[in-house]
Amino acid sequence: MTVEDRVEVAVSLRLTGAFDPDEVTAALGLTPSDQWLSGQQGAAPKLRRSSDGWVLRLATGIGQIGQQIDRAVMQLAQIRGELRGILSDQRISGCLIVAVDAPADCWPTITLSPETLAFLAPSELSLDIDVI
Repeated sequence: MTVEDRVEVAVSLRLTGAFDPDEVTAALGLTPSDQWLSGQQGAAPKLRRSSDGWVLRLATGIGQIGQQIDRAVMQLAQIRGELRGILSDQRISGCLIVAVDAPADCWPTITLSPETLAFLAPSELSLDIDVI
């Protein structure tokens, strides 16, 4: 069994700021995995959301982290223009979130392809990789 066989990866697009999530849905033509308005209850019952939000799960699976990121970026490339339009609004910030669940005895390798780097550089998206 290789390290990749023991690593779970989830990649999501997360937009936060001050906006109407339904307008983002309409502009992108995609149904979000989750969305919320500022002030709504968060995951913890006593916490309230501090901003509006919109999340789209793009890729999940077991295996090489870079391949899952590449799959997610290929999906985003199909809506590149619409996404740029959304992110041109100074009230909205976007992040490609990568969650990596690895056993304590594993040290997974994270390699981003040239295509993924070329997409991310001008996209106005930040990249967040969490290995837990």
